[in-house]
Amino acid sequence: MSLDRTLDAGDTAPARANTVRRRIQGGLVALGLIASAVLGPLTEPPTLWGLLPLGLFVVLLLIDLDIVIAAVVTSASALLVLGSNPAEAAGFLGDALGSDVLAIGMIIVLGGGLGEVLLRTGAAADLVRMIMRKLGDDSPARAQLGIMLASAVLVVALGTLIGAFALAAPLVIPIAARLGFTKSGTALMLFVGGTCGMFVAPFVGSMVAIRTASGISYPDFVLTAGGPLAVACFAAGFALVRWNLRNPVDADDYYSEEDEADSSAEIPAHARASTVAFLVAFVAIVAYAVIAGPGTAFAALALLVMAAVAGFAGRLKATELLTALYEGCGRLFNFLLMFWLLGALFLITEEINPYEVLMAQWGGNLQALGTFAFLIIVGLIGWLGIQGASAAQVVLVDKIFGPTAAALGVPVPAWSVVLLASAQADTYGPAPGVNMIAPVGMARSTALKRVLYSSWILLFVSLAVYAVELAILH
Repeated sequence: MSLDRTLDAGDTAPARANTVRRRIQGGLVALGLIASAVLGPLTEPPTLWGLLPLGLFVVLLLIDLDIVIAAVVTSASALLVLGSNPAEAAGFLGDALGSDVLAIGMIIVLGGGLGEVLLRTGAAADLVRMIMRKLGDDSPARAQLGIMLASAVLVVALGTLIGAFALAAPLVIPIAARLGFTKSGTALMLFVGGTCGMFVAPFVGSMVAIRTASGISYPDFVLTAGGPLAVACFAAGFALVRWNLRNPVDADDYYSEEDEADSSAEIPAHARASTVAFLVAFVAIVAYAVIAGPGTAFAALALLVMAAVAGFAGRLKATELLTALYEGCGRLFNFLLMFWLLGALFLITEEINPYEVLMAQWGGNLQALGTFAFLIIVGLIGWLGIQGASAAQVVLVDKIFGPTAAALGVPVPAWSVVLLASAQADTYGPAPGVNMIAPVGMARSTALKRVLYSSWILLFVSLAVYAVELAILH
């Protein structure tokens, strides 16, 4: 009987925790909206109370409220602070449809569509095998390099870390098992390679958000911000993986003989044609973007063109191509809604104009603090912010601190480094996020602590790179 009661208590504990969390979320939503409604009639723009909705957005995400619901609540909060009527509110929502913020959401959604096309044509899997064949899988060092590069290339191609891990893991595990790699080391290979690919990916949503917010060109971003970070973390990560491969967590940290059998799905017959067509289109589009310097919306067109080229080269019919795009985009449609609402929120906040008050009251202190110290503080604030919503975090940090940075005369490359740190520093810690947990599970490992401890070293490396970049660029 006591055992039954113990089991019942164990079953109900998560339910009670969820109930408590929902009550906290509901209470904070109600409190934020009530405070906004009270402040509306009592304040006039410009006012520092315009920062209340932005702060509420961060708090709601930190307590795990759905990101779209958080955007709805905070947009309503901003409208209440401004005291807008329904016609004015509709105007802000309409104006947000043409904003760069919504364009970033569209890029994230279309990236999901491209990724689905590459999966269906087999191009994504073919990319991994192509890299492994070119580098060779008979040497542990070359195989490790191949796995890390394959993970990086897949992130660039698919536009998502978790999608890249899910595809790469079943393809590389037989190689890792045959060479005697540890599960923890294989998980770290996928994780490090994928994150380094993210730092230099041209069409990933968070990277587009950084370039849009800062105004930096893609070549300058790679040379001054993302490139040095990717090189430093890849080199440090390579050494960390070597150590992990020589020091297993326990006896279960090795793959079994059954894992050596290649059980991955058969690659479609026209996968190579799709791969080559995608790579040619990718290089041509990036080259055009470097030369012509088109705006944010170009990335959306680029993703559609690459999807069409890869799909038709892979012998997908028009209906199959459209179906793949629909399904891939549909899984990420919530991001489009979120960025639309965030676009409206930022337009409303600009109307309230808290930044004018901020600069009037504290601008002198910020200038006395110095540009370098200001950039370090903003980067640290972003680092301790939201995990799992990096593009939104970039936009948020830029909207809150961007006007101050502009007033202080922060150079564009330095501001791009701060936004990169805000978006990606928490990838390596201090707490494990979903992007760290996913490759551990997909590599069939349970050694999350080992990967986390290795990531802390990468965290120190990345923070040092950010500091050096800012010291040079500010």
